[in-house]
Amino acid sequence: MTRARARNLVFPVSFIAALACALPSRGHAQSGGAVSGIVTEPDGQPLSGVVVAVQGISLSVATNATGRYVLPRVPAGPQRLEFRRIGYAVGQVTVTVTAGTSATADAVLDPQPIELGTVLVEGVSRAPDRMIDAPAAVDVVRPATAEPVSITGQVPLALARVPGLDVTQSGMSDFNVNARGFNTNLSHKMLVLQDGRELATALVIRQTWGALAEPLEDLGRIEVIRGPGSALYGANAYNGVINITTPPARDVVGTKLTLGGGELGTARADLRQADVWLNGRLGYRVNLGYARSDDWTRSRTAKDSSDWKQEYARATTPPPTSPGPERVALIGQTTDPATGRALGTPDPLVTVYGSARVDYYAANRSIVTFEGGAAQEENPVFMAGTGRTQARRLVRPWVRLAWDAGGSGVSAWYSGLALPQGQVRLISGAPIYASDAAFHLEGRASHRFAREAGRVVVGASIQDNEVNSKGTVIGLAYDDRSDQYYGAFAQLEYRVGLVRVIGAVRWDDANLYAAQLSPKAALVFTPATNHALRVSVNRAFLTPGLPALFAASTAGPGVQDLSAIEAQLRADPSVGPALAAVPTGTLFTNSAAVPESSLGNPLLVPETVTSYEVGYKGQIGWRAFITLDAYAARMENFTTGQLPAGTTGLNPTYQPWTAPSAVPAASRAAVEAAVLSALAARGSTVQNGLTRLPDGTTAVVLSFGNAGTVDEWGVEFGSSISLSRVLTASANYTWYNSAIRHNVMGNVPSPNTPHNKGAISLAFAGRQGIDVGVEARIVSRYHWTTGVWDGDIPANQMVNLNAGYRINPHLRVYVTATNLFDQQRFQVYGGSVIGRRVLAGVTSTF
Repeated sequence: MTRARARNLVFPVSFIAALACALPSRGHAQSGGAVSGIVTEPDGQPLSGVVVAVQGISLSVATNATGRYVLPRVPAGPQRLEFRRIGYAVGQVTVTVTAGTSATADAVLDPQPIELGTVLVEGVSRAPDRMIDAPAAVDVVRPATAEPVSITGQVPLALARVPGLDVTQSGMSDFNVNARGFNTNLSHKMLVLQDGRELATALVIRQTWGALAEPLEDLGRIEVIRGPGSALYGANAYNGVINITTPPARDVVGTKLTLGGGELGTARADLRQADVWLNGRLGYRVNLGYARSDDWTRSRTAKDSSDWKQEYARATTPPPTSPGPERVALIGQTTDPATGRALGTPDPLVTVYGSARVDYYAANRSIVTFEGGAAQEENPVFMAGTGRTQARRLVRPWVRLAWDAGGSGVSAWYSGLALPQGQVRLISGAPIYASDAAFHLEGRASHRFAREAGRVVVGASIQDNEVNSKGTVIGLAYDDRSDQYYGAFAQLEYRVGLVRVIGAVRWDDANLYAAQLSPKAALVFTPATNHALRVSVNRAFLTPGLPALFAASTAGPGVQDLSAIEAQLRADPSVGPALAAVPTGTLFTNSAAVPESSLGNPLLVPETVTSYEVGYKGQIGWRAFITLDAYAARMENFTTGQLPAGTTGLNPTYQPWTAPSAVPAASRAAVEAAVLSALAARGSTVQNGLTRLPDGTTAVVLSFGNAGTVDEWGVEFGSSISLSRVLTASANYTWYNSAIRHNVMGNVPSPNTPHNKGAISLAFAGRQGIDVGVEARIVSRYHWTTGVWDGDIPANQMVNLNAGYRINPHLRVYVTATNLFDQQRFQVYGGSVIGRRVLAGVTSTF
């Protein structure tokens, strides 16, 4: 058997073996009966989405659109049922179950402001914690926040209220989400997981937010963990983790249809169906969706850059300096041969998506899940440090198989990316091809001991990433590759009185970097049930991207004609005689055509961060929940942008240019100094980039390196206050600062993060089925530097509004306005100018 085939068998064989050990035998089955009923508000209105659970066992189900539920296989005897829904007081009903029969248990839930401190989170410790007790800065995106923006198809908009989080938008579907500082167009410092499956692509490690297989309102719980998270999650949980947990099929039984549309030619349709079979043993969920919208993105092909100036004139005066015209117009447009201006209308963004899930609910209360899906996005435009790119068609397929038993489980997943018609660099017209596939296997277990005072969580994972860019992103010598990643972690915690002590460590290794250890330590002091103080220290690491490691492409004009420089040196009486033995035109190998290239650095090491943090979380009665977090962090071994490699020493492969062997040894230093001086007139790229390739030929090389030490610190405040039973106010504020402690010439590490930002919102949820929300966000002016993009981002003020009305238990209508007052702003330098978007929709559940 070949090594490749053996590697490919590791995942299914290991998973099947683990699953076979975990599945229950027939002896675990319990006899019992069914319990059914209806859950309503005090006025008799049925309540959907109420989780009905049997106390003491892992058996639960959610009510449907009419408030009805059925709990199969409830053990015989007296049982206490709990009824939970965010925004309502917990209800309890005792029912006696007789084997082989059906019992009825109805419940009435009273509206109650949310006590956020009691909300459970699982991402911080990879096991359930009360949000107040969690040993990290963490927020939960509530359904009331996510539901109004779901019709936009823009999941990151639901994250914008989280303190400390930067959500920057470059176009309709091009978002970048990062916690704290040092954001970039292709930042991969936040690990984004959906049910444990990483959503980033493998080649360039970016989130394709417009190509998710499920709509936002179906994603369930979204936890945002800020601060280094590698101790439990490994590589790229550098500034935090976004942990999305979708509900099992039995929690969303019924049919849901959503239709909507509005400005920018937006049209959207979502259909979801879920049910349970075989007396509650088997559940399924399927969804299909379609979205269509125009974009704010504009072509920038005018030879005089007048289109750039026209686009940005709406957002700032004077307009920023253009990096130069792009050669290619957006898909659907052509260009005027004389002026270069784009003609026609760009093709719209079109997304088609769907997924299917099957759950098996075992007798021992564990769940086996098999699910898969795919999304296809047409015509998306993405920002990168080297310029904008556009794909005709982007496809993201995925599959997941998992066994979950509360704190323990095993999962295996596949996630892919395909660009069937390639992608194009708008600045140059150069094509980009990308095909990648990630295969992942992971197991975890948790155990309580010492009468619940202690808990241990352990786990391990293996991942194989296969990528191929056909030489358009990474060099052919390194392309069509397979990279392996291995990790193992453990967390031990113990409560002594009012203090909880937590320690964790993770080991990671890969063929791309040396083994990394990521430790974590925390103390959580709980002086009262709803108040907690936290002190923690964490270390995390960020892997270099494959393009930085293995790039091999032309840069700048592609070649440099240095024949005039050679002639100038030969005419110089101080060094000319030393060149007599060097054939004319060969001082720089081929002086008339010296290649200029962008080459990767396989010797790059991971970037690291060590963060010291303090925090407070408190629930003050039922009215207020407050979080306050402060941190100081040191980041080291930044991966630089592309810099001239010859004189900087960033890439040891490329040393300063040396004179040909025909130059006498005594004159070589003088010739090399004269060459460096003469090249000053050609600019720093040529002057500092001149080097020799491993084969001895001369080239101008741009490459990457590790350089820079930066300190950053900040304060993050969040609050939610219930002004009444139906009115809630929320506010957050973030202050950030940084200082560069060490750097190299030419490298420009920029935080790309405002010093001040904040938001305030007001939400009304009346018992007559009316809900209204308004939000105002303010971001201070800041500077943005990434690749070719270098300029100021103006201060940004934005107001968003949403309103809805539930006509009856089956029908709800609503409207959402983002950037209500149409304030023309760009959030990324070089990104599109974002305007208003008003959408309306209707959701029917039955």
